[in-house]
Amino acid sequence: MLHKLSTALLLPLLLMTGVLNAQTKFSTKSYQITVGGTSTMHDWTSKATAVTVTGDFAFNNGMLEKINSASVKIDAVSLKSTKNSDLMDERTHSTIKADKYPSISYVFTKVASTQTSGGETTVTVNGNLTIAGVTKPTDLVLKFKTLPNGDVEVKGSRKILMSSHGIKPPSFMLGAMKVADEITITYDVILKKI
Repeated sequence: MLHKLSTALLLPLLLMTGVLNAQTKFSTKSYQITVGGTSTMHDWTSKATAVTVTGDFAFNNGMLEKINSASVKIDAVSLKSTKNSDLMDERTHSTIKADKYPSISYVFTKVASTQTSGGETTVTVNGNLTIAGVTKPTDLVLKFKTLPNGDVEVKGSRKILMSSHGIKPPSFMLGAMKVADEITITYDVILKKI
């Protein structure tokens, strides 16, 4: 009798725990991903206009508890200058060899650290970043926040060197304009449950 009573009391708790710690798959709802840098003449920014983000996360009471998988895919030719410059776009696509390597991607491998503050969880992840066909291990700092409607916002930024992916920073006008090697990738993505 006591065993049956214990089981009857524990079962709802186990079911509730399963719901609270449910693993949920997410995909892109909206995004703002930019790549920016400097040159000897002016700063520049390009915006990604075709992005797919997927993730499998576990949450507990709205706070991120575990990342099971995550990936980002950007169509290389979708990088468009914020100055609406076709010439800038052509140079960008040529520099990253978009005709030969049509995708820029990031694939999560593991969590390095997690810190929760307020309603936000900051996670440092390890993963592989592929640009122009060259894949390099790259850490990202991701700020996760569950929105009131159940969507998840992920944002942050990361500086990288183009040369680390075998990309030679371009120069124009007989070398009068040179693009700096360091670029900054900034991301703000809203994910919805699927």
